[in-house]
Amino acid sequence: MSRLGLLEDNDTIARLTATMLTYAGHDVTIYPHPSDCLEALFLTNAYQNNPSSLPTLTRITLPVELLILDLYLPEINGLHILELLRSQPHTRSLPLIFFTAATNPIIQQAFQLAPNASLVEKPFKMDQLVSAVISALDK
Repeated sequence: MSRLGLLEDNDTIARLTATMLTYAGHDVTIYPHPSDCLEALFLTNAYQNNPSSLPTLTRITLPVELLILDLYLPEINGLHILELLRSQPHTRSLPLIFFTAATNPIIQQAFQLAPNASLVEKPFKMDQLVSAVISALDK
């Protein structure tokens, strides 16, 4: 069983996705807001209090082995989250799946920041998502 994080602001999609992945044998933590995810990965709420600053406190062990990241998020752009993850040594190599209905230019920007990430476009099928998780964890 792998520990997966899901940063998805749409509650219905988040619950459906988590149910599918749990059925496939994974432990899923839903982060409904970017600040929830950043707090879990960085052990701080500094970002929430000051959006222009980088989180500075880091975890020795991350709470997830893979992050499924929606690129369209409220308040904080998914690309900005990605920049934060790639800027810190302890999250730089965290496997990622872009989980999005974003347009091609945004997806291209995301892949420039994280070329080893996988992509699952919404709407998605369960087997596509499960295969992407397995592949990302194997990299």
